[in-house]
Amino acid sequence: MTLLLIVVGAIVVIAGASFLSGTLEFLGSRTPVVPVVTEPPVEPTPVPEPDPDPAPEPQTPAGLKPGLPPAQWPELPAPDSSDPSWMILQQSPLYGVDVPTLEGCPAPELAGSMDDLERLATAQMACIQAAWEPALASLGFSTADIPVYLYSGSGVDTPCGWVEAPALYCSVQGGAIYFGEETLDGASWQELGVKDMAGHEYGHHLQAQAGMFQAEWEIDGGNESARRLELQASCFGYAMIGQDTSYEMTPELFGSIEPYLRAVIEDGIHGSKDSLAYWGLRGLYSTSLGNCNTWTVSGDEVD
Repeated sequence: MTLLLIVVGAIVVIAGASFLSGTLEFLGSRTPVVPVVTEPPVEPTPVPEPDPDPAPEPQTPAGLKPGLPPAQWPELPAPDSSDPSWMILQQSPLYGVDVPTLEGCPAPELAGSMDDLERLATAQMACIQAAWEPALASLGFSTADIPVYLYSGSGVDTPCGWVEAPALYCSVQGGAIYFGEETLDGASWQELGVKDMAGHEYGHHLQAQAGMFQAEWEIDGGNESARRLELQASCFGYAMIGQDTSYEMTPELFGSIEPYLRAVIEDGIHGSKDSLAYWGLRGLYSTSLGNCNTWTVSGDEVD
């Protein structure tokens, strides 16, 4: 997955108790003293231990897709900045939102042609937008569907200018998502490829709605803040994949996800192979967008 993030001004393309012992003492007894004979200790007859109960099978935590292998994810650091722009990024209202269940999405499928891509991408985007409408309304964000476009070749002319990328999000005029022919580079060998790209780009739309594009521009964090934005969008996208009811998570499918995440061409903006694998898989195990807060971790966790 290779994406491009372009920032022009505020326009962005894109876890004893103690016991007392007492002594009883008899005084003045007339009873004859009888010597106490201490017998040698007798080794007790061993009592066979009962068979231990078999260890319970690991269970996927409630709310996560059945079939995900058990995994523990470290807790993310708390927000630590009082700068207004950083506060928008570290304390976004998005982090209190549960990832909605995605129902009626197309089943995972390889996309080998532009016709396949158009069919799968438009259906996946319709499913995503319908699922997010109640959450957007609860936050006071726009619930209007954003348009989805497809283009041949390596680039496309958008309200954000000419952009060369496999896929992109343009925040101008309420937002739009574009899927290019180069999306097929990944979607033709990974059946979750279209879902990956759709979720990532819609993740950028969520960020834009929450004012995070503007805030990221204001902190002027260079490539590092761009990576925080991109890795968060990937985490958001995989959180959506984790709540997508159109497929079952098999060991084979799960095993194919990390190699796909690591197949990225590192460009300094979208994150290293290790970072993409970490934040993508972390998203897959997340039921809340708060688990995707890339803005409170150290820079080496978003390299």
